[in-house]
Amino acid sequence: MSLDFRLDGLEPADEQSANTYDCSWVHGYQTISRHDVGERSYIVAFDPAVTWGIPNMPNLVSFDVVRDSRQATFSMHSFEHVTLAFAQNWLVNRGCPPDALAPIIDAPKPADELTVRTEDRIRHSGGRLEVVERQAIDWGDLEGWSIAVDRQDEDLPVRLFLETLQPDQHTYTLREGAFADHAAADAWLENRSAPLPEAPEYRLDAEALRTSAALSRTPSAAPSTTPAFSAPAAAIVAQPDRGRSL
Repeated sequence: MSLDFRLDGLEPADEQSANTYDCSWVHGYQTISRHDVGERSYIVAFDPAVTWGIPNMPNLVSFDVVRDSRQATFSMHSFEHVTLAFAQNWLVNRGCPPDALAPIIDAPKPADELTVRTEDRIRHSGGRLEVVERQAIDWGDLEGWSIAVDRQDEDLPVRLFLETLQPDQHTYTLREGAFADHAAADAWLENRSAPLPEAPEYRLDAEALRTSAALSRTPSAAPSTTPAFSAPAAAIVAQPDRGRSL
């Protein structure tokens, strides 16, 4: 689906917006997902022109378009990506609802639940993950990746997000590996001599799921004949929450 910014009768509000809009005519972007609210549009698009340029360059673009009908102007910002979830994250950080950018085209689907969880982590990560290197899935390739720095992890801050296509099934997988530094991530990409080191966030999730499953299988205790002490509701509400969210 060709990209329509819906800018009839509007002029760019600044030079940067004008340049971004002019480039769109050269690239011929195709819409992947879109969310419109009022005079604002959040868009993820595919750039088919990249196929004819330098191999493995970013081929996804996020657009944030704001129209001002009273001034008859628009502003437009954009950013390039190689992974759909990072393209969505950029727009979420600019105010788009996290679940409003599902693809509207017949794109490959996540192959498993872990892919869904990994994408959800990226979409909801805010500014926690900073992409520092990337390689897109290009013509004839079945794999692309992004290397990001996790600003909240001091031990394993370098994260490798590896995306792999399964064209026969029209699906893909996305996995996150954790490394102590950039050199270790580069070495893994070069050698592939061991499985991708699992990020600690997923180990914690797996442990929580196993604990929940075990508790659900535990027989309930027989009801006591002695009435249990019941604290007043006001006292319960007044207690501070000592739980920990992950």
